Amino acid sequence: MSTPTIRLAVVDDHILFRKGLRALISGFPDMEVLFEAGDGQELLEHLDQGIVPDVVLMDLQMPTLDGLQTVRLMRAQYPRVRVVIISMHDEPELIDSLHTEGAHGYLLKNANPEEVRGAILAAAGHVNTQSNFVVV
Repeated sequence: MSTPTIRLAVVDDHILFRKGLRALISGFPDMEVLFEAGDGQELLEHLDQGIVPDVVLMDLQMPTLDGLQTVRLMRAQYPRVRVVIISMHDEPELIDSLHTEGAHGYLLKNANPEEVRGAILAAAGHVNTQSNFVVV
């Protein structure tokens, strides 16, 4: 029995990073990127149109609606969507606050491809982890 495809959204205000992450994910089996967005507001617009992914990979610092604000809104409006925050910051207090606010994982931007894949699988519930919050 095969694993169902994990449907993703990539949210980052840097186009090159967003496109690179999408290209990376396209090489992973059983994963597909449904759409990209430049900030949290654009992400929510896609969700409101009924394009709802299983997992969102989202930058923390973005204009208009940043990652933390978006996680708060999504927790209330789209609780089934899993969110993995991607950032270059690795302060434990920040990571703890994101977990408290409803993020399902935290990935550093210098993570290697297998770590990205593992964080997606963990957030989607396709692998067993010791915690319901994955930090890579």
